[in-house]
Amino acid sequence: MKKKSLIAGILSACIVGSAAALTLSGSAADKLYGDANLDGAVDMSDCVLIMQSLANPSKYGTTGTYEKHITLEGTDMADVSERGNGLTSNDALSIQRYLLGIIKELPESYSSTAGSTTTTAATTVTNNATTTVITTTAPEPTVTTLPKEDVDTKIHLKGSSITVEGKYAEANGSKVTISHSGSYTIDGTLDDGQIYVEVPDANADPDTVKLVFNGVNITGKNAPAVLVKNADKTSITLADGTENTLSDGTSPYAGDNQTDAVIEAKDDLTIKGGDAGTGILNITANVQPAIVCNNDIKFTGGTTNIDTLNETEANDAVKGKDSVTVKGGQLNIKSEGDGIKSSKGSVDIEDGEVNIKCGKDAIQAETAINISGGKIGAFGDKGLTSAGTIGITGGELLATATDNQCENLTSTEQNTLMLDFTKEWTKNNPIAVTDSSNNIIFDHNTPKKYKYAIVSSPEIGSGEYKLFAGGIKMKHSSGSTFKGGNPAAYKDVNNDMENEEQLYGSFFDLKQIHKIEVKMPDNDWSTFMGAPAQNEEWYPCDLVIDGEEIKNVGIRTKGNSSRMMVSNGKYSFRFKLDKYEKLNNYHGLTEFCVNNFYSDASCMRDLICYDAMYTIDGVAPKSSYTDMYVNGKLYSFYFALEQPGTTLAERYAIDDDSNLYKATERSNQAGGGGMWGGFGGGDSYSTFTEKMPVSNLDLKFGNDEQLTHLEELKTAINKMTTSNYKFIEDIMDVPSFLKGFAVNSVMCNYDSYNGSLAHNYYLIYTGGKHYFVGWDYNLCLGIFMDGASSVNSDINTSLYNATVDNRPFAKLLQIPEYYDMYAGYVKEIMNYYKNPEQYVSNYAQMIRPHVEADPRFAFSVDQFVTSTTKSANGLQVGGNGGNGGFNWNGGNNNGGNNNGGNNGGFNWNGDNNGGNNGGFNWNGGNNGGQWNFQFNSDEPDADAEFDQSWAFEGGFGGGFNWNGGGGGGGMFGSNSVSVIDFLLKRFEVINSTLKA
Repeated sequence: MKKKSLIAGILSACIVGSAAALTLSGSAADKLYGDANLDGAVDMSDCVLIMQSLANPSKYGTTGTYEKHITLEGTDMADVSERGNGLTSNDALSIQRYLLGIIKELPESYSSTAGSTTTTAATTVTNNATTTVITTTAPEPTVTTLPKEDVDTKIHLKGSSITVEGKYAEANGSKVTISHSGSYTIDGTLDDGQIYVEVPDANADPDTVKLVFNGVNITGKNAPAVLVKNADKTSITLADGTENTLSDGTSPYAGDNQTDAVIEAKDDLTIKGGDAGTGILNITANVQPAIVCNNDIKFTGGTTNIDTLNETEANDAVKGKDSVTVKGGQLNIKSEGDGIKSSKGSVDIEDGEVNIKCGKDAIQAETAINISGGKIGAFGDKGLTSAGTIGITGGELLATATDNQCENLTSTEQNTLMLDFTKEWTKNNPIAVTDSSNNIIFDHNTPKKYKYAIVSSPEIGSGEYKLFAGGIKMKHSSGSTFKGGNPAAYKDVNNDMENEEQLYGSFFDLKQIHKIEVKMPDNDWSTFMGAPAQNEEWYPCDLVIDGEEIKNVGIRTKGNSSRMMVSNGKYSFRFKLDKYEKLNNYHGLTEFCVNNFYSDASCMRDLICYDAMYTIDGVAPKSSYTDMYVNGKLYSFYFALEQPGTTLAERYAIDDDSNLYKATERSNQAGGGGMWGGFGGGDSYSTFTEKMPVSNLDLKFGNDEQLTHLEELKTAINKMTTSNYKFIEDIMDVPSFLKGFAVNSVMCNYDSYNGSLAHNYYLIYTGGKHYFVGWDYNLCLGIFMDGASSVNSDINTSLYNATVDNRPFAKLLQIPEYYDMYAGYVKEIMNYYKNPEQYVSNYAQMIRPHVEADPRFAFSVDQFVTSTTKSANGLQVGGNGGNGGFNWNGGNNNGGNNNGGNNGGFNWNGDNNGGNNGGFNWNGGNNGGQWNFQFNSDEPDADAEFDQSWAFEGGFGGGFNWNGGGGGGGMFGSNSVSVIDFLLKRFEVINSTLKA
């Protein structure tokens, strides 16, 4: 600025000197002094033009490019302070003094030759003519501050044009230039334009240029949406109740703007909120950085949301050269580059809320990072990075990283935990801390995967605390509790499998009936229960779990038979809390399902099996009972389960090479195919025979896309013999398989690997080994194929309607060492249920009121009572086909020409009926030509819809007896089998046949 003033002074002096040798060429009355723009009046516009010409002579000077630049004559008229010393900021001040009446006339004063101005003369001779050139050197100008002026200008953005109400803002197409401090309220939309701030002399006009965003939407496609070229201070105020948006285009800026940000400030910048702090600023930087300031940048209020999306350049979100300070408001950043960065100075967070998710450093500073207050979530490939120091004296901080935990965090005044996890956690696995009373004192979610974390809070004292990740209790290399320190560093932080506990565990407390409520507009619910329910389509809803609401959750139906055979809307449902909002969870729980007690009038078969798995420490999801409401009305009574593919996998995974596989089936493969491909040892199910494609299992968690670990397991189990088996322990956790088989066999759960269909289980690979995961027990205890007859199944092989040849995992039981372990688990289960009548009675009393109140219970209360009460005669096991079963190719009485078994079963090639009470007559004669499903409910008042016969054109004959008869029959046996009767009889059979 001094150079600009000096040049202007020299130019003015030369003009005056050449004309009159520093003397006026006429009287003062002949000229309108002060009229710099020569419009015939002296006013503030003359002051502005003077300051502009000094600040930017190439544009506003005597040879400037701007249409209304100052002229030579204007320069002469403007020289009114110390006239003769050239144009300075003092001339603008004199004009203002004149306008205010402080002085009476212009010029205000004249320069003295003998004073501070030096004049020299040089004489040259050209073509016998003598020319004298007078050169004047102006002194260093004295900086004089302009008097404050009340400026309140309105700027209206109108697509491709701008209108202005007030002064010091000049619109030119879709660009508005602001040249003076004051308040400028801006509203409207610019499709491609700019707010440009250039105060001619920031020394003379040091007050703040206040940009008030009152509902703006500005796209700067070729240059910054906001460019502060020169101003002592600029602030952006987000007017209360407004949402404001700034963005760039889809192509990089070019020329002088090439590296500029969407907001580019050459001087200090502050982003603040209104009185209520409810204003919002959204910045979307598609190509450029978001905010860059050459000096200091501050955030003091409002909500600022920043997205920088350029993955190639990985641009930063906020960069202040000298410093970045957060004193209030909310700052939410998603950045492909750094989150907050000070390239030459410090980053200071004193208050407010900061949330950063970025691809590089979350917070980076050259000299220091100082955190003294606020609530900070900093999530990046690196968390906190400073070449200088990092100090934590207050505030609540969670910083996570994948590459590097922190640099130079050597000491903190506030208690802090530094955590090195054994495995990498995915996003939406919050980190929480509880005190000795199990109160949550710290809880912060994680929008990015992480392996390192820094936790700091004023609530962390010197006592012992529990740490949770994803709602799962953690341990470390030397213990299972954590103490704060300055900082306290912990290595090998991982799931605490020995002291298992979950923050979401209260929802899976089996000692009480829980409550979930689905909130969805009635019309949407009606639509959802139509075709989307049959097609398992996701729908959004709000969900309340035991009084705690989670917004925008995904819901869909689930199951195969339990979905297709529903007649009254009592579907099983699956809830995915983070389906639509990626950070939704219930204390770490992200997904669960509710099962509808399909084919189980006791409502206890799932419970009994899962409880058995818990008793022997098998691998299985958490479970509980719950009522489900829809829009305030009771919908039905359910059994809730932790979903294996998400939270369960996180709960058991202990390293980065952890994978969860779901056993399923594939149709049209060698040895089987279609719905019944698993019968007779076919390999379309998850058998693990040598011929089974490992793609029969689905990867639900982890990165083993090639299913390499499953191939290794298949090879190993088929290689194992009774004399060569110890190597199997290197690849599989043998006890977990034995526990799973013990539960399946004791409870006769043969809709499983141990039965005719090798499915309904999971495998989890972690720590270099496979573990068997129990799943889907609703057809156990005598209501699957053959009904009550399964009570006599062989406990020693653990198999039913299957052989070791087509169930190679069962070879484990042929090895005495493993069989003894298995027998021990069997005895442990029976000991736990040594009084089944009391066990069942306790749960029956708890759930009966909910069964009776269930408007969609699929059975009668009498059936519930029968299924949960010991009968006078105990379990009755029928014969002569009375308990169903398979008769593949016919045969008299037991599935042959006439009936296919008195009470149903499979009559594959039968002639007439396929069973008096139903069953499958696959290629039936008299009744062939149609697919006849005959649902014969035992319930007198059952829905007519459920009792009706459905005929589909196509090739099936016979019927389907869904509910069989007493003691067995039908495809899924009888729902009237008492779980107490079955357990008592089963334990009798086991005790008589189990090897010593």
